Amino acid sequence: MESNAAQATITHAATLLTQGKLVAFPTETVYGLGADARNEAAIAKIYAAKGRPSNNPLIVHVATVEELRCYADISSSWNPAVVNEWITKLTSLWPGPLSVILPRGKEIAPNVCAGGPTVALRIPRHPVALDLLRAFQGPVAAPSANPSMYVSPTTAQHVRDSLGDKVDLILDGGPCEVGLESTVLSLLHGIPRVVRPGAVTLDMLRHALGCPVEGPLSSGETLPSELISPGLLAKHYSPRTPVRLRTSLAHGEKLPPKTGALIFSHWQPEFTPRVTKVLSQCGDLEEVAARLFGALRELDESGLDLIVVDTCEPLGLGEAIMDRLIRASRQ
Repeated sequence: MESNAAQATITHAATLLTQGKLVAFPTETVYGLGADARNEAAIAKIYAAKGRPSNNPLIVHVATVEELRCYADISSSWNPAVVNEWITKLTSLWPGPLSVILPRGKEIAPNVCAGGPTVALRIPRHPVALDLLRAFQGPVAAPSANPSMYVSPTTAQHVRDSLGDKVDLILDGGPCEVGLESTVLSLLHGIPRVVRPGAVTLDMLRHALGCPVEGPLSSGETLPSELISPGLLAKHYSPRTPVRLRTSLAHGEKLPPKTGALIFSHWQPEFTPRVTKVLSQCGDLEEVAARLFGALRELDESGLDLIVVDTCEPLGLGEAIMDRLIRASRQ
């Protein structure tokens, strides 16, 4: 069942969540596949619908900072006074594309967190998401509304195409503004650490918190056996068509005749692409990020043998863009 954003039956959607059903809804990052974060059986439906590994935790969406504090157990954190101060400082970035990892509150179902002791929480910026959360009056766990490992959805049509009747209701809020999943920030230790980059950058976090913030795991670091955040699997965000970064191509390398090119701005490939998508005429990384997943999906549906993707400096928003592309290109 679908809904147009202008006529979205938010009350009906909230009722479905209360009944343990799945509702896809827009956020400013990507579309989420939502279920009541307190209902273990409903959360199991998310994992089943996506084909998601059970060790890959979900992010919980709430409407206010007060709810965020409620559904975490800050009293058991490494230093409750400091963590509470950090949360207060981060209110300058909420609502927005920032999730924080904290000790899990007792009301959150264990399978939201893949059985672990921590939970990632955020306050989304999209008005439809906020209306839904206010109507539901509770926490909604919502990973991206697509099959596990596939390209995240940034329109309601992407959700329809990917999940179809596995979703009880789709709220259509138009294209997502940011287009990349939220930044995930761990507050579990004495120095905050970004574990997944996003539109809220390191510099923004350091400015908001007024303290050092460590950067994301590098590609050479070993992942912990217990994942504390989504988006850490080596291969992720991947179309069915193989992806290569243009920086991996050897000079004069022979590529399949049905090779497509995804161009950020002014890159001119040595090869002749079968299909070309240009994400920004001026190299605007916000525009690149917002259009990236949609363009990958379009190229994936173009009957290609290979997609070659442009690159950018991994700085600021570029760090999040390259994180997604590196994972998408892994075989």
